[in-house]
Amino acid sequence: MKVRVFVLILLMIVNTEVAVTCYASEKNLPQVSSKSAIAIEWMTGKILFRKNEDLKLPMASTTKIMTAILVLENCDVNKEIEIPPQAVGVQGSSMYLEKGEKLKIIDLLYGLMLSSGNDAAVALAIVTAGDVKKFVNLMNKKAKELGLSNTVFSSPHGLEQGQHYTTAHDLALLTAYAMKNPIFRQIVKTTEKEVPWTTRPYNRILRNKNKMLRLYPGAEGVKTGFTKKAGRCLVTSACRDDFRVICVVLNAQDMWNDTRKILDYSYRNFKVLKFPPGEIGYVKVNNGKMGWVKVGTTHQKYWVVDSDCFPRIDVLIQPLDAPVEKNKVIGMVNVYLKSEKQIIPIVTLQECDRKSLWDRMRERLFGKRMRQKQI
Repeated sequence: MKVRVFVLILLMIVNTEVAVTCYASEKNLPQVSSKSAIAIEWMTGKILFRKNEDLKLPMASTTKIMTAILVLENCDVNKEIEIPPQAVGVQGSSMYLEKGEKLKIIDLLYGLMLSSGNDAAVALAIVTAGDVKKFVNLMNKKAKELGLSNTVFSSPHGLEQGQHYTTAHDLALLTAYAMKNPIFRQIVKTTEKEVPWTTRPYNRILRNKNKMLRLYPGAEGVKTGFTKKAGRCLVTSACRDDFRVICVVLNAQDMWNDTRKILDYSYRNFKVLKFPPGEIGYVKVNNGKMGWVKVGTTHQKYWVVDSDCFPRIDVLIQPLDAPVEKNKVIGMVNVYLKSEKQIIPIVTLQECDRKSLWDRMRERLFGKRMRQKQI
């Protein structure tokens, strides 16, 4: 039999923010110049804003997000390498690598993401996979692994060399994945970095081209991009009160203002609510050596909700008879909002043995004596 535990309901409402997904009104959607755009919450992938989000378009140097995460996952960033000759004099944006230079991979990653160095992209591709073609194969393989079904790469830097396209949605999902890497996050939020210039008597000063770091409160980077074919592209991550939004605009006339409008809309109309793991109370155990055991949840639940949405919470729990195992599911928290329902299991956080015959005899004996003394 299941019983309702109203004390636990109160504890949940007071101590925990809980809700399920609902949708903001589309009446106040911002008007943007971008041919394609999207904003998602990074953990759930929930779409907060969309405009032609599945339209296949070239993405210019935002390609380097994939390049960076592949290098981070396959290389020792503190390894020093000699710059391969193929990476010297690559057209387009550059960190100005020179023949005979020796740099650490981490320095090249800063050159890739801050200065948008096409030369750094070639150097990193070669050191990771042996040559650029093999690295591009790795890029496309990774895209498939991540479920980016509308993405094809032909270069590690974004200069089109054949089929080279993505969608705003795919690029947002890739960025959300990359932002889970702490080194990636540290790189893209850096506004200025000094790295060696081993063929000269002074160091390089790399400056981040992403002006959102200065223009928007909570902005964390990620990458700008431009070619004549792709137009102006921008991928941005912003985080406020543990609410991280990934925004992508492709082929935008005004990528800075488009991004600002989309992020403002997202933070105005949505919020993140969490149900954290941990102890939520005690439940009585019949015939247990301990009269009560701690109960709680072991997994964090995480929802993105409309800014004015609030849940109804029910807690159902089973009576407990000893013996009780740790992590035994004994009930659930039901979270309701409109027609949706989310279930969070309640488990025991400690074990409890059954009383032995001696335990019961001792209780009766000493319990009787204590009652006599009180009389």
